[in-house]
Formats: sequence, structure tokens, C-alpha cells
Amino acid sequence: MGVLPLSELLLLAVLTHAAVALALARTLPARFPSPRVLAFLLICQVVALGSYIVSDLWRQSLPFDMIRGWLRMTFLLVDTAAMALLFGTGNRTFILFQIGLCLSSLLTLLNGPLFGDYWKFCFGYPTTIFILLAVPRFVGLWATAAAAFLLGVLHLMMDYRSLGMQCVLLGGLLIALDVLPRLLRKYLFIICVPITLAALPWAGKMLFADAEARANRSNVERSAMLQAAWEGFLASPLIGNGSWFSRSDVWDNFLLIRSQKEFETGAGLGFDSQNFEGIAIHSQILTALAEGGLLGGSFFFVYGILIIFGFWFLLTDATWHWLMPVRLSILISSLSGVFMNPFSGTSRLEIAMAVALVLVLLDERRGLLLGSMSRTPGRKERRAPSPSDLASRSCIARMTRNSGPP
Repeated sequence: MGVLPLSELLLLAVLTHAAVALALARTLPARFPSPRVLAFLLICQVVALGSYIVSDLWRQSLPFDMIRGWLRMTFLLVDTAAMALLFGTGNRTFILFQIGLCLSSLLTLLNGPLFGDYWKFCFGYPTTIFILLAVPRFVGLWATAAAAFLLGVLHLMMDYRSLGMQCVLLGGLLIALDVLPRLLRKYLFIICVPITLAALPWAGKMLFADAEARANRSNVERSAMLQAAWEGFLASPLIGNGSWFSRSDVWDNFLLIRSQKEFETGAGLGFDSQNFEGIAIHSQILTALAEGGLLGGSFFFVYGILIIFGFWFLLTDATWHWLMPVRLSILISSLSGVFMNPFSGTSRLEIAMAVALVLVLLDERRGLLLGSMSRTPGRKERRAPSPSDLASRSCIARMTRNSGPP
């Protein structure tokens, strides 16, 4: 909790290099994709940071927690800007970044993965990304859909439920891309998105309903986190409860809720009823709302809307490209993370990557619109005159001069 990954320092170096290049050469090393949208999102993050500062000062949060909270918001801003700059250089950087993420996951072999689960914390994600890059590149859409379904089954069998369901959803979306007409996909998207958002609380309950003892422990803890964060936000929706809830009763409430849920399961799950150290709320938007209030969550409101737009473009307007499956996978994971992942160091990188991807998609959409406008029937395109045109014009000009008065 509160760990600063080395990659964030590298992104800070990227942004510093760009600032130096702009100051000395008056040009950036690469262009920012969709700069106006990026600027608006960064303004939202500055507002969220300001809300955190006000909340911490009002609550008199512990100084150490203040620093962690403010740095978390600051580095999210830095990560987003730097990642957008990197992705603005082209698809090659995007591909290399995905490969780098996969290789970094394998580094857990050095110290052993969390809970000793090698598939979930070491091999599962890299395997998925490598397959989603290779299969569409060399085989095609339907093979990728089949691979996504098989990956989903494999992840579910290995108890990696979140990634398993994401892969199954990805397979379904890829089939819909090839089978359904574009207009029907648009109508279905407009209908399904509100229904899905409205059904999220029910889906969360179903997700946490599991009969296995180990899964019960995980489900009880996660559901207690979400309930405590939501109740903390409702108790102080404007000011928030401060960074890491150090001067509020959110963690005490969490311990009570967790104990109650443990009792309801009828099994001893081994929780320490007095200890919440090492616990992080598994919901990015609820963490921001509970800690910083409504304005503290402003970034995630816009971020969620951008992800939905990314889905809209890829599922309705974009043409097939072999990078589409991994792009959809990132958007699925990011939208799930808004509600189900902690607001930690690695999650900040995933958020910044998703933002940069959507900014690139916005640029691609703009290119498609400009291309369709230039091909609109009845629209005359200006073209350079041919040599025969120039010769004809010269001849007409000479005739006009010769036919003039003496």
C-alpha cells in the first residue's frame, strides 16, 4: 500500500525530458494525442488533488498519510501525461509497452508471487497479452475469439476469476464485431451500457457469492471494503475523509462489517478483528470519493466516460486491426478496475495506459471522420492542374491577347 513503482520514476524522467526539449528547442519529442481532451482530464486531476488537500487539512490527517495521498494524485497526473506522450509516437511504442508489462510480471519469480499463486500473479496476464498480440496478427479474428474463450476457461479453472470473465467477454465482443451489422451494434451499445451500469451492484453481489472457503475469505473482505468506502462517502460527500482515512472511522467501520460478514458465513475465516494494516479499498472510484469527496472523484468520472467512448469507437466505427483485441482487453480491464481494483501504484500505470489509449482512439476517429468527409458524394476535391491543363490555359491566354485591339 503506497508503493511507488520504478516505472513511475521512468515516466517522470520522460516528462522531464519533454519539458527540457520544449524549453530549449521549442518543440516536443512527440505530439500529444487529442491534446484538448488530455488537458481537460489533467485539469480534473488537479481539481481532485486540490480536493484531497482540503480534505486532509480539514480532517487533520496524519502527515505521512497526507504525503502518500498527495503523491498518489500527483503521480497519476504525471503518469497520464507521460504515457500520452509515449503513445503519441505510434503503435510500435504501444506494442513494446505491452511486452514490457508482460516481462515485468515475470519478475515476481525472483521473490515469489503473492499468496504463492504463480498463475494469478506471474504467468496469467503475460500469457493473455502475448496470445492477444500474436493470434490476431498471424491468424485472424475468429481464431482470436476462440483463443479468448479458451483463455477465459483456463483462467477460471486456475481461480483467476476477474481475468477469466474479461477474456470470455472479449471473445463475445469479437464475434459480435464480425456477425452483427454496424447499425445494430450501435443500437445494442446504447441499450446495453445503461443496463450494465445499473446492474453493477447486483453483479458485484453475484461475483462475491462463492461457496469455497478461500473464495469466501476474499469475497468477505472485498465486499466489506466496498461497503465501508461507500458509507464513508455518504457520511461526508463534500469534504471526504482524508487520505488513507487516518482521521476517520472508515477503517473501524470496515473491521465491524468484515466481522459481521464473517459471522454470517458460519465459518472462521481467520481475520484479525483489530488489524486492517496492508488493506486497500478495491475500488478506484470509491477510494477517491471516500477520501476526497465528490471533487476528489472528478478524474474518475471523466475517465469512465472516456473508456465508454473507447468501447463505442472500437465496437461501432473502427475498422478491424490486429491490435483491436488487446485494445479491447485493456478497456475491459480498465472499466472493471474503476469499480473493483485498488488505487495503488501499479493501478496508476494501468489508468494512465487506458487514458493514453483512448486519446489515440480519439485521434483515429477524427482521422476517419475527415476521410469520410473528403469522400462525400457531391463534394468537389481540389486537385493540382495536370500538364495538359496548364498548356490549355496558356494557349487560351495567348489567343485572348492576340484577339485584342491593335
